[in-house]
Amino acid sequence: DAADEPDVDDVTAAADRPDVNGIFERLRSESPTLDGELDEPSEEVNDESADGPVDPTAAADVSDETDAADPTPFSRRDEALVPMMVAGARKLKRVLADEQNGALDLLRQNRPVTQIDDLLPALDDHVRSYEDALDDDLVDAAVVGAGEAGKQDTKSLRTTIRKGALTSAHAILRDDLVMPLRARLERAVADGDGDNEDITKRVRAVYREWKTQHIDHQLDDVFRFAHGGGVVAGVKPGTHVAWMIDPAEPTCADCEDNSLAGAVEVGTEFPTGHTAAPAHAGCRCLTVPSAQ
Repeated sequence: DAADEPDVDDVTAAADRPDVNGIFERLRSESPTLDGELDEPSEEVNDESADGPVDPTAAADVSDETDAADPTPFSRRDEALVPMMVAGARKLKRVLADEQNGALDLLRQNRPVTQIDDLLPALDDHVRSYEDALDDDLVDAAVVGAGEAGKQDTKSLRTTIRKGALTSAHAILRDDLVMPLRARLERAVADGDGDNEDITKRVRAVYREWKTQHIDHQLDDVFRFAHGGGVVAGVKPGTHVAWMIDPAEPTCADCEDNSLAGAVEVGTEFPTGHTAAPAHAGCRCLTVPSAQ
């Protein structure tokens, strides 16, 4: 039945269309550096031959705007992570496309599908496929974080990062992206009650939702946690670090407590029990060497 054929073209097209506008739109509103670059006056506006002498007051205003747009640890992080998030989203959507096509192939067979294990690999293997797809990009994000702490990009740094700096990023990937996907697909199988045609429609809907909504949203957190892990990996033992709150974002009580704790030796827990920012999904805090 042609209606049950996997949407290979649609899936591939979706894989190549990460929510670039959504990511950049958020960062335009959050990053003073990006806003400053977008709002720079054109050469025609400053051309004395066309508009007469330049108003010194206006020049002072431009200078003030430039000063206000000086990069911060938050704007540097966001600018560096945007292309990594876009590349990561594209890779994960390809993984989802392959995963969906494999599930639909199984559903076209005569044997009724009655449990999630019929469609997906074991949880650890499932998570690993996502981690492997993002490995290079997450390491790059952590290297950027280590750079904030003064660490140079080296082979030994990347080895250190792979050994432990990505633990929190992988946990977000597992808990907030893969496990909810499995739960939704498991419900689709249960609700289909052995009717492969009905399950096929439900499975398509779940994967469509993950490709168009969850991937782009969740990757923001995954990459910020990778960056945060890199900061800690780049700090020398014995260095004191401080918890910084993004002034452009609302502050939660837990992060405020961590900020008020002042400088602590790297690896020491802040009041919430975290040794580095971010603290939770949606958190935009940073941990930085206190000397900064």
